Amino acid sequence: MKKLAKSFITTFVILFFTTICSAQSGYKFSEKIPLQGNGFWDYLQIDENANRLFVTHDDRVHVISLKNNKEIRTIYNLHGAHHVTLVSPVNELFVSNGKNNTVSVFNYTTLDSITTIQIHDVNPDPMCYDVYSKKLYVFCDNDTAVVIDPLTNKITGTIALGGGPDFAFADGKGLIYNNLEGKDETIIIDVMKQKVIKRFALPKKSAPTGMAFDEKNSRLFIVCRGINKMVVLNANTGAIVTQLDIEANVDGLYFDHLTKLIFCSGGSGKASVIKQLSKDSYKVIDKLVTKVGTKTMELNTATSELYFAAADIIKGTKNLLPNTFSVSIFRK
Repeated sequence: MKKLAKSFITTFVILFFTTICSAQSGYKFSEKIPLQGNGFWDYLQIDENANRLFVTHDDRVHVISLKNNKEIRTIYNLHGAHHVTLVSPVNELFVSNGKNNTVSVFNYTTLDSITTIQIHDVNPDPMCYDVYSKKLYVFCDNDTAVVIDPLTNKITGTIALGGGPDFAFADGKGLIYNNLEGKDETIIIDVMKQKVIKRFALPKKSAPTGMAFDEKNSRLFIVCRGINKMVVLNANTGAIVTQLDIEANVDGLYFDHLTKLIFCSGGSGKASVIKQLSKDSYKVIDKLVTKVGTKTMELNTATSELYFAAADIIKGTKNLLPNTFSVSIFRK
């Protein structure tokens, strides 16, 4: 009996600690890349093929080589830079500028300026290139998406959204998914019809921001700043599958298809890590300690490295501490 009891206890202890260990993502802070500039920041964008990381930072974009994690170029003379989008077929890089309502266009190889496109809409922010229509879509605060032809760098149309947009992505099959932060909706745009064809209701006051798509299981992951939750939607019907509590002031989200981990970066100073157990089952397994104000992030799927951008905040204020902007790298 004693041997059985001892064996049971031993097995229980092993299972307990195995469960605890497996409940962690394994990610830890590894190093910091200091960057110049004192303005506010927004999206990070990675190009794994060229080993480049782009970090938007008010009047500039930092270009970092991921071979040595060093800044190799700074693109200046921007105006409230929000988002960076690479359009490979024309070898051009597009940057949305919220302060003067423009999109800056650069040669991707040399990063030299090509032209500036004036947007007759308010605060162009997230963008996405759709390979199906071969157009660039720029989402603006006055409830519109502006359509640009990268071959000519001319505006070819405008799509009415019905609300103020946040993050958007194209599925490459003729659809664009977009969150309407002010309307608590996720919408689907048909790029050939150039209009919204579906609207999925989210919880009231959810203020959806970042989004990711599990195409295999037809699941949309939506982080909601207003209610501090990640909402899982059925991408076909719009039905809410589940909701998980995450950190406050969330903005960025990334789904790693290989590890089935979902990362939600929160401006509160923590990033939630969620494990996809099955298409309808999810669990928060970790909270990574970042800087306060770290709302956006990026993942290098080739190396499993996480990148977070932020500056230090002066205690008791919302003001930035000068010369503290950096990108933090988390590794397993």
